[in-house]
Amino acid sequence: MEKAAEDPPAADPAASTYSQVVFTDIPHSYPPSTTVTCRYTYSSTFQPNSRDWVGIFKVGWSTIKDYHTFIWVEQEEGQLSSQAVFKEYYLPKDEIEFYQFCYVDSTGQVRGASTPFCFRSAAEQSMESISSFDALIVTTQEQVEQNLREKDRLQEELHLMRSENETLRGALQKQQKETASFKEWNDQKEEERSKLTYQMDQIKAENEKLKNALQLQQQENKQLKEEMMIQLTKQMELEQQNAAEQKAQSQIACKTAEDKYDRALLKINQLKEERDNLKKNTDAQNEEIAQLKARLREEERVLSKAKDGIQLLQADLLSSEKEKERLSAELLKLQNLDQLMDRMKKENLELSRRLSQQNTPPNSSQDGVETLSRQLQDTWMKLEAESQECKKANDLIKQLSNELQQVKQQLTNVASLYELEQRKASKYEMQIREMNEMFADREIVAHEKEQEFRLITQQKEELTRENQGLKSEIEKVRESMRAYGSIGTTSADSTYMQFDVTSPSIDTNTTRDQEDDTEQNQHVYETIGPTEGQREEEPSLVCSHCQERFPGITQEELDQHEQSHRVCPFCTMICDGMEQSVFEDHVYSHEL
Repeated sequence: MEKAAEDPPAADPAASTYSQVVFTDIPHSYPPSTTVTCRYTYSSTFQPNSRDWVGIFKVGWSTIKDYHTFIWVEQEEGQLSSQAVFKEYYLPKDEIEFYQFCYVDSTGQVRGASTPFCFRSAAEQSMESISSFDALIVTTQEQVEQNLREKDRLQEELHLMRSENETLRGALQKQQKETASFKEWNDQKEEERSKLTYQMDQIKAENEKLKNALQLQQQENKQLKEEMMIQLTKQMELEQQNAAEQKAQSQIACKTAEDKYDRALLKINQLKEERDNLKKNTDAQNEEIAQLKARLREEERVLSKAKDGIQLLQADLLSSEKEKERLSAELLKLQNLDQLMDRMKKENLELSRRLSQQNTPPNSSQDGVETLSRQLQDTWMKLEAESQECKKANDLIKQLSNELQQVKQQLTNVASLYELEQRKASKYEMQIREMNEMFADREIVAHEKEQEFRLITQQKEELTRENQGLKSEIEKVRESMRAYGSIGTTSADSTYMQFDVTSPSIDTNTTRDQEDDTEQNQHVYETIGPTEGQREEEPSLVCSHCQERFPGITQEELDQHEQSHRVCPFCTMICDGMEQSVFEDHVYSHEL
């Protein structure tokens, strides 16, 4: 078997026992570079394990970790002897030292050891057999001590050399790391330089491309200028043809705007009437609510007074019941006294009858009769007094019972009145809750109207900003055309530029349409009149709504233009671009 891949377990040699495994037929030496077989036997009390092993140790070993080589034991059941075979490749090469076999179990304890042996050839063994015994006896101890000292010195030198080697190796590794890092840094710099040069080449190429593109753009601009001149002339002809049609369309638009304006005023008046009616209803409901609240407070005060009266009546009832109990106890006592008096009357009658029947001496009988008569008189007086008190007590009890019945009747009346007042209060609360819900609904409607008004205001502001932007763009285009020097400042040219710039937004915004129509009408009116040679200075009329100036038109034409605007009657805002429903909501928002 070859050497195992893992080390065997370690154990304390002091706990080893060597008598359980005995190695047999161990020679004094084995020939080198040959397979070695050792045989051993187990004691009857020892049980081998597959994790037991047999190792070759140098003589003088201290722990089982000092083995040179080892093999695992081949376990065979029912046999007390076995053998271990060591291949020549794993055997020691030193022919001077002595070795021995040791059997170690799975717990790391040595169970047996062989006699020492060495690895020598037969010739060397025969030559040394003559004188080795004497030499060993004479020189073994001194030589061993000298060898030990030499070994210690060599180990110290080896340790120093190893430490120096480690330091030098660390310095070399550090130097190698620094060299590698410097090389990486140099490589990075080279890569950055190459990237920069590549970027510079790209920038130069892009500059060349941009220069070429600029030249091409300049050429295209020249061509576009020529095309614009051609289109301007064509557009002026088309404008003159469409002027009459636009005038007719403007008159139709004025009529439709007037109709819409009349409908808006009619709806505004209707909304005003509805608002007035709503205010009247609201005021009446508020007054009714105030009256209901006042009645509710009055009923609450009456209810609180009734509660206080009930509490007082309950207190009187408790005191009356206590007095009734007391008088009942006294009445019972008086009834007992009445019964006692009846018995005493009977006894007195019996006694007087007995006395009348007896024949006693006159003196003694007279004294006894007088005594009995006095006692009877006293008793009659007491009985009369008690009977009077009983009569008074009965009268008082009857009076208190009558008062108690009256108090109970009053309590029932107050309880019924209290329930009636509670029902009225709940009814008033329901009415108040319904009125509050109605007011909340109206507040929600008003809030929605306010939001719509804010939305319309925002739209108006956005349209105003877009109008300003379009005007600024028109001015820029006019200035650029004046700079070219090829276009005059005639009204037809400005009309064309206005249509050319604002044409993309004609289909998307009605406000811009109205502004374009206004400007078109203006420029159409500017073309009406005498030629440049015959034109005279005439006063220009100004629209009172859009503040546009119209030179060379009549007052009737200006009135038609002003009527074409849709103007809010409250804030005088121009609402040409608004839809009819949006315009009506805007007007109604002023009423809120």
